[in-house]
This record gives sequence, structure tokens and C-alpha cells, in this order.
Amino acid sequence: MFPRSLQWRLVSFFCLITFCLVIPIGLYLNGRIESKYYDNFRTRIEKGFEEWSVRNGSHSAEELKTALENSKDVFLLNLEHRSYTIVDKNGEIYYTNDKELISNPRELAIKSLLASDNFVQALTGTENNKKILETSSGMSFYDYARPVSGNIIYFRYYKDDWAEITRYFNNIIYTSLLIGFAIAFAAGYFFSRTITYPLAKLMRKAESIAKGDFDQELEVKSGDEIGKLADTFNYMAANLKNTLIEISSEKSKMETILNYMTDGIIAFNLKGEVIHTNPASARILGADGLMTFQEYRTRFGFEYSLEDVLYLQSRHTTEMNLALGDKSIKVYFAVFTDESKRPEGVIAVLQDITEQQRLEDMRKEFVANVSHELRTPLTSIKSYSETLLDGALEDRETAEDFLTVINTEADRMTRLIRDLLQLSRLDNQQTKWSFKKMSLVDLIKSTVERMKIEVDSRQQQIECFVINEIPEIEGDYGRLEQVAFNIIGNAVKYTPEGGTITVYIGKIYNDVYFKVADTGIGIPEEDLDRIFERFYRVDKARSREMGGTGLGLSIAKEIVEAHKGTINISSKIGMGTEVTVRLPVSHTSL
Repeated sequence: MFPRSLQWRLVSFFCLITFCLVIPIGLYLNGRIESKYYDNFRTRIEKGFEEWSVRNGSHSAEELKTALENSKDVFLLNLEHRSYTIVDKNGEIYYTNDKELISNPRELAIKSLLASDNFVQALTGTENNKKILETSSGMSFYDYARPVSGNIIYFRYYKDDWAEITRYFNNIIYTSLLIGFAIAFAAGYFFSRTITYPLAKLMRKAESIAKGDFDQELEVKSGDEIGKLADTFNYMAANLKNTLIEISSEKSKMETILNYMTDGIIAFNLKGEVIHTNPASARILGADGLMTFQEYRTRFGFEYSLEDVLYLQSRHTTEMNLALGDKSIKVYFAVFTDESKRPEGVIAVLQDITEQQRLEDMRKEFVANVSHELRTPLTSIKSYSETLLDGALEDRETAEDFLTVINTEADRMTRLIRDLLQLSRLDNQQTKWSFKKMSLVDLIKSTVERMKIEVDSRQQQIECFVINEIPEIEGDYGRLEQVAFNIIGNAVKYTPEGGTITVYIGKIYNDVYFKVADTGIGIPEEDLDRIFERFYRVDKARSREMGGTGLGLSIAKEIVEAHKGTINISSKIGMGTEVTVRLPVSHTSL
């Protein structure tokens, strides 16, 4: 198993190459030494037989022994690691100078001889000596056998003769191997570092990039593949940084847009799991923590099926309306796809249309109120005119009464149209304002004084109190006078005979105020939130009898808000009403 490091793999590879080169060479040299010694052994034996004096005729074992003794120099039989054995015609060992055969009993000696293929071939009368390294009693040797005059001459050449030189060569080989390993290790280490060091730097830079540090650049020191790789890495890092910056910027923009959208967004994958939702969705639905499409569908009754998207590849956009308590919500469902235009999920867009619905209802109510307010006087004018045309004009007293009613209804219509036009101008910012320094105290006192006649006729009491010193303000005198007349007039209208109306003028911080408190019939608590709506009347019949159009407080609120002020009403049924108007001392003219 090679080490995991590329550098050590290369070092191991160099060492392995060295091993694969030296060991086969050593084995080859060992083989060549053995072959050389065997060739010398066989050549000398064969040369000895060629030069031997025993050439022809029949010779006994004794004669062969004597001849061999006289020819030791020819066969080199006087060497320490060579031996010869004579086996007679009866297969008995006649003579041997082999130490291994001499030391063994006869049976073992014969068995040792028969273990040699070359000896067995000679027994058959043929000579077919092969290079075979035999082993007997733990000793290795080459042998040679030849039949002569029915006898067999058997030679052995023991490995001990060339073992020393083999060991010498092996020591050289082992030393060479160690030196080769050292050289291979050093060369492999330094060579591999030229490859692995740049790669290691590249790896560390890549790890830094993976952790989000894109300000990484490799120094290009060469024009080879490693240098080109470093250059490519730098290019990739720069492009990746720019790309991720763009993606991060776009992601931040999208998150900001989604988080601050007034519309709710809920994204589901095809498994029905919520993969994104924005705060507006939880605020609109009043639910947080739901995790699946099925939970939303069960709780809110979504009329949409993910199965149509998943199995039928349906991509149509669907919209539906939800009613949650006093909220009206419109939901749009749309499918989003991947690059291959395959559906990946569904986005639900939630719009809170409660205010739109309320405005639509107010518009319908406003149209109905205007129609009703106009229809009543028109009906009266129409009916009285027809009666006069039918002959009532001849009766002067009746005609005068009818004309008085027609005139009153015409005045009522005129006031209604005038108030509607004023509201329209206020809504469209077409009103021309005349802001000047003015005294709120003088304005209120003048209004109270002008209401005295009507107050006295109702046997009511009206008082005006100025608290501390009141500074002048910037305002449109005529418009604010209209506000004062409307509020004080309402107090007079809705206060029974003998009641009291009290007006206070004071200063709070940088604002001045006037407050009108009465002991009148009061306003039910449930009507206070709607008191400034156009045409809204607490007691419609009584208001109409008193000539009101239902637009006075709406106009008053628009005028006060145009002065950057506020108007508030507090009241309890049967206990009277308090209306407070606050106006800033300093105001920038419109």
C-alpha cells in the first residue's frame, strides 16, 4: 500500500524502480557465476575424458580407479570441492572420495546417487548430462556421470567452491542496492518536491477559497504545466470571487426585497416543504412555523394541488381569495422551473387587500350616501313642483309653503355640493391656502360670540376660558374658522336645552389647542372610530333634520391635518363629548 501523500508516493516509486533494477541484475550475476563454474566443471571433465589414457577396451573398476588416480590433474580431481565415485557393473559403489557418500551407510549413499537424473541416465547406458543443481544432505552441487566399460564414473562439483565469490558479489549488490535506495530517496524527494510543493500551496489556497477567502494568488515561477496550473488557478480564483460577489449582491438584494415586501411570499418545493418565506407572509396569515404545503392547505384552505404540478406538469397560474377574520387576502400561485424548464416548486404570493376592500366598500357606501342625500331633496323638490303645477299655485298660502320647502331643499343640496367640492379639492390638493400669523384666541372667541344667539334660543350656556398666554400661530383663518364653527355648532346641536358648552384655549409644549366639551347626548363607543368617515352619522334621522350633510367632521379633519395638527374625540353615551384640536405654533405655508 503506497502512502497517501503524492510526494511519498513518488519517493516510493523511485525506490521501487531502484529495487527492480538492482535485484534482477544481482540474480542475473549469480546465475552467470554458477553457469560459468558449471561450464568450467563440465568442460574440464569432458576434456579429461578426451585426454585420458583409458581409451578402448574393457576395464575393471580397479583399473578405472588406478587410471583416475593417475589423471587427477587432467580432471582436476585434486580440488577440495570436487569428488568422483566409481560404481561397478553390479551397481555397487566400488570407490568414492565424496565425503557425503562416505559418511552415509551404503543404502543412503546408493539412494543419494539414484536421486541424480544424470546418474540414472548413465545407469541406462546413455550419457545425457544436464545442468541441474542437486541437493543432498543439505549440500548443493552439480554432477556429471558417464558409463565406461559397464562401470559408471560419477563426478560432483559442490557449490561451496563458488559460494565465496557469490557472497562477494551479493555483498556488492546489497551495498549497491542500499546506495541506490539512498540516491533514489534523495533524488525522488527533491524531484517530487518540485511537483508537490506547488501543488501543496495550491491546495492550501484552494482550502482558503473554500472557507470564503478569495484574495488568494499563486506566484507563477515557471512556464511548465505547474506554472500554467497556477496561472489558471489565479484566473479561476479571480473569476470565482467576482461571480460570488455578484451572486452575494443579488442574493442580498433579493433577501432585502423579499423581507421588506408588503406582499407575503411562500416558496414550496415539489415535496411540499417550505423552502423560503418572508416576514410579510407570517404577518398577513397570522401564522408562523408551518413547514409543509399540506399544513397551509389544511389551515387556510388553499385551492391548489402540488400533484397537478408533479404528475400533470401543470404550470398555470391560479388565484384565490381568503377571508381570515376581518382580513381579506388574495393568493396567487405560480410554478417556478429549473434551467430545463422542469417544475421545481410553487410560489404563493399573498396580498393583504383588506384596506383596498375597505376603500372599495367606502366608495360604494359613499356613492350610495351621495345618491341618497341627493335623492331626498330632489324627490321633495320634484313632488312639490308637480303639486304646484297641478293647481296648488293658485292657493297663495299653500304655494308659499311649497316654495319655502323647495328653497330649503335647494339650500340643502347646495351645501352638500359645496361640501363635496371642498372635500374633492382637499383630496386633490387643489385648495388654495392663505397661511398668515393669526390669533387662535380671537378666532375662537369670535366664533363663540357668533353662536350666542343660537345658544340663547336653546336656553343653553356657553363659556370660553383662555389658559395662560397663547402665542400666535400660522394658519388659514377662514379654514380654521370653518373648523371651529363645525365643532362648536355640533356641540350646540347635540346638547339638549339647558345644557352647557365649555370651550378651552391653551398651550401644550409647541402646540396650541382648543377643546370643546358639552353635556350633550354623547357618541356610542363603537361609533368613535368611524366618526370622521364621510356621510357617517350616529343618528342619521336627527342629523338630517338639523340640516347636516355628514361631511362636516371629515372636512374639519382634512383642514386640521393640512395645518399639521390633530383632532381627537372622546365621548360616552349620555355624558357628553369632548373634541380637542391641536395645532403647531410654527407652520410652513403650502
